[in-house]
Amino acid sequence: MSARTGAGSAAPASRFWAPVAVIGSAQFLVIMNNAIINVALPSLVSDLGIGPSDQSWVVTVYLLAFGALLLLGGRVGDALGHRNVFVAGLAVTALAAIGSGLATSGSAYLLWRAAQGAAAAFVSPSAVALLSTAFVDPVSRAKAFGVYGAVTGAGGGAGLLLGGLLTDAWSWRWAMFASVPIAVVAIGGAFLALPASSTARRRSTGPIRPLAALLVVLAVGALLVTITRAGTGASAWSTLASLAVAGASAGGFLLAERRTEHPLVPPGVLASRDRLLGLLTVGTGALGLTGVFVVLSQQMQQEGGMTPMEAALAVLPYPVGMVFSTQLAPRLIARFGARRVAVAGLLASAVGIVPLASAGGAPYAVLTLPSLLFVSATIGPAFVSGTQLAMSGIGEEEAGVAGSLLNSASEIGGAVGVAVMSAVGVAVAVTRDGGEPAYAAEMYAAAALLVVGSVMGAVVCRRRAPDGAVACRAAGRRVSEVHEPAAATHAE
Repeated sequence: MSARTGAGSAAPASRFWAPVAVIGSAQFLVIMNNAIINVALPSLVSDLGIGPSDQSWVVTVYLLAFGALLLLGGRVGDALGHRNVFVAGLAVTALAAIGSGLATSGSAYLLWRAAQGAAAAFVSPSAVALLSTAFVDPVSRAKAFGVYGAVTGAGGGAGLLLGGLLTDAWSWRWAMFASVPIAVVAIGGAFLALPASSTARRRSTGPIRPLAALLVVLAVGALLVTITRAGTGASAWSTLASLAVAGASAGGFLLAERRTEHPLVPPGVLASRDRLLGLLTVGTGALGLTGVFVVLSQQMQQEGGMTPMEAALAVLPYPVGMVFSTQLAPRLIARFGARRVAVAGLLASAVGIVPLASAGGAPYAVLTLPSLLFVSATIGPAFVSGTQLAMSGIGEEEAGVAGSLLNSASEIGGAVGVAVMSAVGVAVAVTRDGGEPAYAAEMYAAAALLVVGSVMGAVVCRRRAPDGAVACRAAGRRVSEVHEPAAATHAE
């Protein structure tokens, strides 16, 4: 069954909703799995005996595998057929969900959770590609991506609520099992509603180079180890050794990319300052905010005495507010330009995070709720601006790569942010004997990360381009065509 339609007419309802439902459910699953662990984290680490210095890995291992393997996932989908890779990724997702739910040790859980993140890196790019090829006419395609974007936004909130509900009713293990029926239904729907992969229509992408992707995983993983070791006060030699591994792996990746005829990231993709600013905005936003909601959920349960479900409901205004603020973003971009909205949004979000450092000593409605709403109102337009900048001016043949880079920036930025906040919290807890000061320091660290990102964004766009023109001037106003959204998971 094919959902493709002619250029002049929209797809019939029955042929429109079937592929959109299948692809949307898979993307919903990917985002839900990212968020579902947040409120279940205290129960999980207690049950599996995971120490404070290693708790960040429960969140970051999924983000690391997801973000670092996205480029490889898109390339494999191009080479082997996107429906094939889509189905295989969903199958691994279901298997990894069962494994993580049955895990009896922290190490076993982390391995299964990494496998789930890796599977998501193959599902997500193929989902975007399948949606792009399923609809030819602009009306149906725009409608399909609108539904896809709404589902992506809903996945974060649903993950919070489902994680809280299942953890409260049974245990965190049932929160892990929740993705299995969704994956099974999506696999069955893929065979019924999505066109089969056609070798005749696949474009030549060059050889698949898993080594390059593995070097990215090793580089980011070693960086996370370095940050974690620095927070625990590990020996300087071991910290420097992990940092050296991160640098060598990153250098090896860059060298391999320069020497191959088919790099994972074509050189021209990163030549635009607009694109660099977009990636910086999305990456920094995720870096600063992903950890905030992990830490906030823990603080509400451990210090505030909330149940997992109560904590989920308390954090829910953030993703809900994001849905509304992103709808206002086009008006702001049209008036001020995407660059200004991106830079100002990061800075304003940093201001909104600061009051959360004192959230433990004030009623929820007085301090925490207004702060969550303010952050959601300011970071939503920043993420939309970053997406527009990252995807503007990109050719169709490179849109997939740019989209994968955008998602990678979000996931890897989130992983690094969680690691930084955790390291700061552990370090402060050691020196001050735990408690509120550690929580406050983590919030200040997140705000500082956003401020740094905002300053860097301003610097990027004030530098002059080779032709002498100021880069990013009124960026966004001249962007008349934006390619399909990459659906990056922005700090669910």
